[in-house]
Amino acid sequence: MHALVGAASAATYKEGRVVLGYFPVQRTVSDIPWQSLTHANIAFAHTSDSGDITFVGDVVNSTMSSEENARELIAAGQKNDVKMLVAVGGQGTFSEHLATALSSPESQSAFLSNAVNFVKDYNLDGIDIDWEYPKNVDDAQTLLSALQGTRDALDKSFGKGKKLLTITLYNHPYLGPDVPTVDYKPYYEAVDYGLMMAYDYFGSWADYTAPNSPFVDVPFYPGSFRNTTDAWLAAGWPANKLVAGLAFYGHSSIVSTEMSANMTNQYVPIDNHTSIDGPISEISGTWTWRDLREPSDGALSDPSTAGSGWARTWDRFTMTPWLFRKSDGVYVGYDDQDSLGIKLDYSLRNDLAGVMIWEIGYDYKNELMSYVRDFIVQIDDGAEPKNCAPSNSELDNIYDTSRNPAFFNRRSPGISNIRRDALDTDAPICHFGDADEHSAAVTTWRLSELKLTSIATAVVVILVATM
Repeated sequence: MHALVGAASAATYKEGRVVLGYFPVQRTVSDIPWQSLTHANIAFAHTSDSGDITFVGDVVNSTMSSEENARELIAAGQKNDVKMLVAVGGQGTFSEHLATALSSPESQSAFLSNAVNFVKDYNLDGIDIDWEYPKNVDDAQTLLSALQGTRDALDKSFGKGKKLLTITLYNHPYLGPDVPTVDYKPYYEAVDYGLMMAYDYFGSWADYTAPNSPFVDVPFYPGSFRNTTDAWLAAGWPANKLVAGLAFYGHSSIVSTEMSANMTNQYVPIDNHTSIDGPISEISGTWTWRDLREPSDGALSDPSTAGSGWARTWDRFTMTPWLFRKSDGVYVGYDDQDSLGIKLDYSLRNDLAGVMIWEIGYDYKNELMSYVRDFIVQIDDGAEPKNCAPSNSELDNIYDTSRNPAFFNRRSPGISNIRRDALDTDAPICHFGDADEHSAAVTTWRLSELKLTSIATAVVVILVATM
């Protein structure tokens, strides 16, 4: 198992640090690493059009109801000193009903009263408003009214600041895709934290293959972990109230291009916006870390090595790994320990409150969560990682390169005249202290860093031909 060099033996976060994990209320999650968390968010509670709040449905492959599962999670988390919240809203129809409930004074008033009762009934430490997403400026004002009303209701019922209120933030500096930038001050004054979803930039819905969560922008789209973080900060959201999202999963796409013949270019057209689900989770188009590491049907034999039939490489431009399976043209852009380290480093050096994870149940034997814990503990203890997130000036140069129209044409074997040298991939990525061994980012397929000689080219041809 790949681990941090000089990893901490136990989690001791500094005061005020946020490491929040999401749990699905309709699935059980075994071996929860409570010692690695400061907060947890149960997803999702359903809001009726009239403002009622409930857990709905039964737990998959269990005799428990989602309500029973929620109560067990809340009790277990609080026993381990983890602040337990519930996310109200969520994707699809859950947010549609939430929007309706907040849209009139009568139903919004009912929602506020029910939110207080829900917190009391379940003995929660707080509530998260997850509206995905407001559609216009009027919706944005409605959301603000709901946040301020919820803050006031919680303070009046439990005491000022005794219960937490958070908001889920879009992966661009807007409250929704079609909502222009507004004055965010009243929003962040009403909440304890904004939970920034810095993922789901790309998947099978896009025109080209690209990482689920690139660290810097890809050439054809202004959206990435760094872009989103910087934009929310530039928009005025305080760093100590911003929590950056980390994805314990990737998205798959089906392509007709034989990508393993040229592992320097991960941007190829997607065929009919189709995808293949991970073998364990069977979530549409999604490969969780558990799917990727599943011993029999996964894509990785260890955290940094491709399994049989797969090719893996580390892309120095987006600072993420990706996989390709030649037999059926499956591409997966995902995050691993190295790419998470870069995002953790950037978040903490910008003084963000912390990170949140979607979702804890996607991990495999706590490989990613342990890495996140150890990384943050060492930062909070005053250590400084080496060969991690590039400096701001280096990142600006990388971004400028991505805007160059010739970027695609120059990403081919034997050509390496683009500035992509911010990380030394011959050294361990994001390590603490001294280390001699190579990072997990160094793989057989690290062709993007090689100036291929005729001998190296012949070797690559042989390798590709035998796949």
